[in-house]
Amino acid sequence: MNKICAKNAFTLIELLVVISIILIASSIIFIGGSGGDGAKLSSSQRIVSGIAQGARGQAILKNAETRLVIYADDKDEEKQLRYFGIVYWGDDVDSSGNVTATGWKAATQGTYLPEGIYFNADLSQDSDGGKIPTMSLDFPRISVGSNTDRTDGGRGEQYYFYEFSSNGTMASSSIETKNTDFSNSRLGLQSGTLKPGSGTSLEVDFTEVENENLKAGLIFRRTGTTTPINDPSDV
Repeated sequence: MNKICAKNAFTLIELLVVISIILIASSIIFIGGSGGDGAKLSSSQRIVSGIAQGARGQAILKNAETRLVIYADDKDEEKQLRYFGIVYWGDDVDSSGNVTATGWKAATQGTYLPEGIYFNADLSQDSDGGKIPTMSLDFPRISVGSNTDRTDGGRGEQYYFYEFSSNGTMASSSIETKNTDFSNSRLGLQSGTLKPGSGTSLEVDFTEVENENLKAGLIFRRTGTTTPINDPSDV
């Protein structure tokens, strides 16, 4: 499978996302502590907010379903629950303008949270109050490749996702029902530690006492905007 090989493959939307991340990460609010992981947590919250804004902008720009994706696999310890990206549902077109494939395509090359801060699925919920859904994805790539399944992605590594409709509003994450009785989605972030798991790979442990109050989050509103959750007791 062809991987991204051209540095200039990503243009306007990635530039906007990067600028947004830089701007919002430059003003750090301390959460749940002073300095250290508290500063990282605050920065992570703002980075994710910037990525969400980028995903919403991508949906409107492309007039296409767009997903904010989070690496959920244990195959890459550096990416595990720290690697965020944006994909959209689009077409591959040949030199004659003919559509050759349709599927999920990368809008950015992906962004890492600061070391020690992770997405916590147990603190998160979709618009139906359930667990955040996952998809299989070969990411990042600007061509469709194996990412041809509109619901499940196709083949590749596992990613959690939050979905934006083509008009930039939040879509229901309920894969089966696409429930129209929409409530707000939530995304939880927390300080954690990589430790040996049940298999051969490392897993993120959130249970250490020093990490208990080092958590924050975002609420995804129906309009596609986000609201920060700064009080650990509210996450």
